[in-house]
Amino acid sequence: MDTKVLKAFGIFCLVFIVFVVGLIVYDNVTKVEVLKNDHISDVTYADDKKNIYIFWGNGCAHCEDLRVFLEDNLNLWKNDYQIFSFETWKDEENANLMDNVMSFLDRENEGTPTVLIGEEVMVGFGSSNEEELKSILESQKNSDYDVIREYQNS
Repeated sequence: MDTKVLKAFGIFCLVFIVFVVGLIVYDNVTKVEVLKNDHISDVTYADDKKNIYIFWGNGCAHCEDLRVFLEDNLNLWKNDYQIFSFETWKDEENANLMDNVMSFLDRENEGTPTVLIGEEVMVGFGSSNEEELKSILESQKNSDYDVIREYQNS
């Protein structure tokens, strides 16, 4: 085989590998992890952002739909909100927190996902809830109410 062809093929392969590795690194650097296993001690309050609280279950299909929606729509919330997410199916402390917070709100614990934004509570998620969540995100940007702060102060 011609050495020029071999050299060109080698350069092409090297450039391709560098490109693929770059994409992987870029994806990992820019990725926002929405569903984590936070605990109440992880909650912080920022002057310029409101908090979103998500109670979710590991393996919950609707929770996964919510995660994908929020990660695909960063522009809807990233500038105005920070997310704290509490896994409740395997974490007893978070399951108790969810029960207590829902009780504090005089509401039944209806399962996961449960999203708390300002004064709004949304239970469940699917494509039919996308517009509702967008509306809640917009309407609660200026709300001073924070359910976890109120719960902790009670």
